Formats: sequence, C-alpha cells, structure tokens
Amino acid sequence: MTEADQPGAAGTVLFPGELPPRRRIFTNRNLRMGSITAIGFDMDHTLAIYNVENFSRLCFDMALERLVADRAYPESILAMPWHPDAAIRGLVVDKKLGNLLKIDGHGHITRARHGTSFLDRDQRRGAYPRGRTRIGTPRYRVFDTLFDLPEGSLYTALVELAARGEVPLHVSFRRLYDDIRETVDTLHADGTLKARIIADLGSYFIRDPDLVPTLGRFRAAGKRLFLLTNSEVEYTGAVMQHLVGGEPGAWEGLFDEIVCTAGKPGFFLERGPGRAVEPGECALLPNHRGCAYVGGDCFFLERLLEASGDGILYFGDHTYGDILRSKKSVGWRTAMIVPEIETEVANLTPLRGAWQELNALEEQLEDLVEARDLLRDREREQGTDETEALARLEKRLGDALGRRARLQRQLRAAFNPHWESLFREGRAASRFGRQITEFACIYTSRVSNFLGYPADKFFSRPLEVLPHERWALPES
Repeated sequence: MTEADQPGAAGTVLFPGELPPRRRIFTNRNLRMGSITAIGFDMDHTLAIYNVENFSRLCFDMALERLVADRAYPESILAMPWHPDAAIRGLVVDKKLGNLLKIDGHGHITRARHGTSFLDRDQRRGAYPRGRTRIGTPRYRVFDTLFDLPEGSLYTALVELAARGEVPLHVSFRRLYDDIRETVDTLHADGTLKARIIADLGSYFIRDPDLVPTLGRFRAAGKRLFLLTNSEVEYTGAVMQHLVGGEPGAWEGLFDEIVCTAGKPGFFLERGPGRAVEPGECALLPNHRGCAYVGGDCFFLERLLEASGDGILYFGDHTYGDILRSKKSVGWRTAMIVPEIETEVANLTPLRGAWQELNALEEQLEDLVEARDLLRDREREQGTDETEALARLEKRLGDALGRRARLQRQLRAAFNPHWESLFREGRAASRFGRQITEFACIYTSRVSNFLGYPADKFFSRPLEVLPHERWALPES
C-alpha cells in the first residue's frame, strides 16, 4: 500500500469522493455510526490482514505432507504443483461427484469444474438438474473464508491426478475431500500450522499503518471496542503484537474487552460467562486490566460492554460465523471485511468505460432480438416478405454479439482466470455476492478504510432501481 492509498495520509483529509474506489465503504442498509455504542472485531482476515498467497501455500504444502504421513497417500503427490487461482471464496464442493461449483445468487449452478476441466453445458445439466441446488446437505461444503482456499487447490489438483490416472488414490471423491478437510483441521488444532506462522509472522501478515489510528478514532468518538476471535490466547497475542508493535502486550489497551477461543458461531447461543485469562499466563496478552477472557457467550459480553442489539457493530470476514449469526441471533449491526474487493476494484477501474459499454450493449441486444423475432412473426402470420429487413437486423445483431464477446474477454482478464469475479456470475450476483448484500449492513476491504470517513458517519444505502424504472430515473 502506497502513501497515496492511505486514507488521511500525511495529515491530509480526503473527502469520501476522493478516496480510491478500492478503499471505500459500501452500504446495503442504513447505518448511523452515531447510534453505535460498541464496535467489535474478529481478528483473522479482519484486523489481521494475511498474506493469503504465502499462507495458502504453507497450508497446501503441510497438508500434502500430512496426507502422505498420516493417511498413506502416495508419496508422488508431494511433487504436485500448487495453483493459487484454483479456488475462490463462495465456491461449493460437491463431494459426491468431485466437482467445484460456482452458484449464482438465485441458487443455480453456473459452472462446474472437475479437476482442471470445466463441464460443458450438457454435462452440467446432466449432473445437476435445473433449478435451485440444496447445498445444505452433507454432500456439499461451501468455501466461506479465505482459510478454505488451500483445500480448494488441493482438491482440484488431486481430482485431476485421479482423472488422468497418474495417481491411484483408492478413495471416493467424498472420502478424498473429507481427508483433506480433516487434515487441514488437524493442522490448525494441533498448533503445528500456527507455530510455523508465529516463527515468521512477517511472511504471513501485512501490517497496516492505518489500523491503530482507526481504532484510536473510534475510541476518541466514545465507542467501546472489543476483540472477539476464535483464535487461542497465545496466537492472538503473537499476531496482535506483530500488527501493533510497542511494548509486549501493550496492544490490549486498544480494547475494552477481549475474548479468545470464542467458538463462533456457537458464541451467539446462550452458554454462560467466559473464563478470565490468568494475568501473566501469556506474555503478549498479559491481561493487566482483567479484560481478557476465553469462551463464554454474546450475552456475557454484552453485559461487560453495557451495550446490546443494534447498539453494537461487529466486523468480520465469515459470512456465517461472523455476519449472519451475529445479525440473526442477537441483532448486532454488521460490517463485512472482504479483502478481495481491493484487487477486483483496482483491476476494474481502468475498464469502467468497457463495463458501461457492455451494459448498454446488453440492452441493445435485447431490443435487436425482440425486433428480429417480431419480424419473423409478421412474416409467418401475414405472409409478408421481410428478407431484406431481417438481413439488416441479423447483420446488426452479429456485429453487436461480436463486440460483446470482445468486451467480455477484456473484462474477464481482470478477474480469476478460472472463476472470474468473486461477486458476480454473468449479469447476476454470485451466491457470495448475494450473501454480502443480504447479511452485511456495510462492507469494505479493510477496517482502516474507516479512517477516510467521519466517526459519526451516516451510511445511507443507495437508491434501489427496479427494472421498470431504469428508463425513467436519472440514477439509472
């Protein structure tokens, strides 16, 4: 991040309209910051910005080693290449057929990839009957967080090796994915993955110089701040110390309350109070003020904060564990952190003209197709000769289709080479994109983007334009 990218860098004040688009905050539901009493933060992928490529590669390599050592997978898979673009968030694993699926916001499967090959339309429709797919069954698993990406890369690569017959896996596609999932879970649970990360924090985290000033601005505005993370005390202390710096453990003074090993989403159900962290138990989270706890539930935390319901704003990156459950169970307001926004918006910004032209062209194509079909109907029903008019329309239609294809190729180059946009699927929102708009009150790429806005900002949702209003409203 350059100095010019930093909101308020070098003491300047940027108006929101002057902020780089990739550093802005986007609103789904009105949110008045002045009415917020307490603001909470998840840690991983929220306050703590991971170097996703380095982390995913480490997890990929360690999981491969464990599959060979603990589950008797052939040693030849250790030479398997890692492809960082193999998976994105929001994809769904079909464990029965061994496919990765992309689903649009209406629940329809629009892409299916088996290993490194996409199913064509007929194959896809043969495997998945048309209509909404019920993914809430054991057959499917959703990639909700950036922590899931190594699993997607592993699964893609191993399915491909099996499809080519290069490695006999002797397990079903379901067992293959479950082995990967359980292996990655073990790496997290037994501490081996986190030990490797703690030993080289600079390789796995990106320090944001605007993070502490942003938290300071919230505190100066009278907000109570809390950290609510599923990570253990030792890991939380090490990561936050690295991000904030200063005297060991001094970072905990940024927060009024700290909860580790929270067990979200179960944290949002009644479970009772948490256990206080013993003072001195962890040098980097010493709990000098008695504000750090392990476990507990949201009701216990609300009593500590003297705030509840829509007086609390919570930042998280997990659509279910952070955003949906805190919103549905206890009525907290929600801010979703989506780091991928920065890359997509930065890549799309120079192509804004192409995007607008494509949208206009799509509408023109609808009109041309409708005009052609009307002429064909008139020719059939009235016996008129429309050959010349139809030829002209077909020529215009062919030219428009060719131009659309060129624009689509230009725009696709800005996204993931296999799955394209995280947020869209064609002209519709992707399932992930739809979840953001449904579950998050606001969303942005990182917490420090708030430094570019007033602390008491009223975030107002944009005007929703219905299809029949597009031609009447200037905002359309």
